[in-house]
Amino acid sequence: MKDASEPQKEAQLTQTLAKIAVHEGKDKKTTVDKEKQTNSVASEESDDKQEPTTPKPALDVSSIKADVLKALADARSTIAVIKKSGASTSVATTPTPSSVLVTVEQEEQEKPVESPEKQQKEVVQSPPKTTPSPQKTAIVADEFDMFSMAALDDHNDAMNSSAGVAAVTVDEVALQSNCDDSEGYYSTTIGEVLNGKYRVLGAVGKGVFSTVLRCHCITPLEADSGGSLSVVAVKLIRNNDVMRDAAQTELKLLKELGERDPRDKKHCIRLLDSFTHRNHVAMVFEPMQMNVREAMKKFGGKGGISIQAVRVFSKHLLIALNHLESCGVIHADIKPDNVLLDEKQTTIKLCDFGSAFKADNGKQDPTPYLVSRFYRAPEIVLGLAYDKAVDMWSVGCCLYEMFTGKVMFPGSTNNEMLKLFMELKGKIPNKLIKKHRQAYIDQFEMEPHFTEDLKFCSRESDRVTGKPILRLMDNIKTKNDLAGSLMAAKSTTDDRKQVLELRSLLDRMFTLDPSKRISLKDALAHSFVKGS
Repeated sequence: MKDASEPQKEAQLTQTLAKIAVHEGKDKKTTVDKEKQTNSVASEESDDKQEPTTPKPALDVSSIKADVLKALADARSTIAVIKKSGASTSVATTPTPSSVLVTVEQEEQEKPVESPEKQQKEVVQSPPKTTPSPQKTAIVADEFDMFSMAALDDHNDAMNSSAGVAAVTVDEVALQSNCDDSEGYYSTTIGEVLNGKYRVLGAVGKGVFSTVLRCHCITPLEADSGGSLSVVAVKLIRNNDVMRDAAQTELKLLKELGERDPRDKKHCIRLLDSFTHRNHVAMVFEPMQMNVREAMKKFGGKGGISIQAVRVFSKHLLIALNHLESCGVIHADIKPDNVLLDEKQTTIKLCDFGSAFKADNGKQDPTPYLVSRFYRAPEIVLGLAYDKAVDMWSVGCCLYEMFTGKVMFPGSTNNEMLKLFMELKGKIPNKLIKKHRQAYIDQFEMEPHFTEDLKFCSRESDRVTGKPILRLMDNIKTKNDLAGSLMAAKSTTDDRKQVLELRSLLDRMFTLDPSKRISLKDALAHSFVKGS
């Protein structure tokens, strides 16, 4: 019975307040008429014989106001109890004090103004209103200065002013959907705090697997080299099951690589922290200035970087590969984008282990699309089993690109990649071609790149009609001169001897047969890497 009477109580309260307003209006009218009669001398003389009008008792506004507030408080308290117990889902919205007392406020202009703190408290306690979600900031790396603290300062006030709304319950599922785009990337807001530790300053970049943010540490982290870090890079993995599982593998590998390198000398990126944010796996890394591709655009001009810098970076990359090998890890995606340069521009580190895996069982299962295409080794394109030698090939591609500013093998398809390989190093060994045909036909059910009599099927477009054509090639002649292209990129300050030594190293890194490709031990001992 109590639940059913609550709407009636509210209705009665509303009627009572309406009657009060009507009586006050009548009282006003009576008072105005009386004043007119007093001010008119002519009316006073003509009405001397009339009986004096008895004045209407004055209305006690303060008493009415107190009664109204008390009734309102009782009603709101009762409704709150009903809603909390779940007994009623159709209770009318309680009028706010400003709407109920509008008539009384017209009579008494001296009503004190409530403090902002009290107003905020009432907003939180009253039934929550639907408000539009905060506008997401479209963060583009090219438009955001990740080295500036202005973005943080500009958003501090907005973050602080929204603190009082924390008492309102938010539906987590709806919140998560608002923070993800259609492809599962996290859409962040500048000034947002992740895991209670990292305030977002802006976006660093976006890849196939994740979004990388530059964040300010609310509490500085201890650096492995001593001191503390106030800025970090936070990598947020896309929100889907496949990439979430892959992220767990990446985390495991990063932790092992870090534990096996306590002095931070192996040129692999350092994992500082990890957590989950709105169903996104998050990894916290040490800050680096930029990747090598960005550095080449910024400092290399039309060409690449100096031969001296390439020599130093080649040593760093090979040390990183040696560390991976000692941990039984294959990176499988080495490219300039995944090689980071520190702020002093003297040290590089290998990053992005999202495609990395443990080489526990020797050679891995074939797949023709592992590694970014320009840096993909021949054995991968051919669909053969592969091992750590794929990383050595990729390092060779990076070193060539660092010095010349050009991609070594810019093929648009796997078929064109094979053609470019052979134009540099000659025809692929027959034993590899035979294994390739078997893998493509039996495992992948794909058309092989070579015929049964071991001729290369070059898939091209007719220069006149533009239609696809198939050109069979048997004796493929080499026409790309590695030494010539390196010398063409040489600047007046580059040492000729070092350029030729780089050519010697790359020639061995680009060996088509992975079993004959230069080993890590020999690469580290090469004259170009060791220097004079």
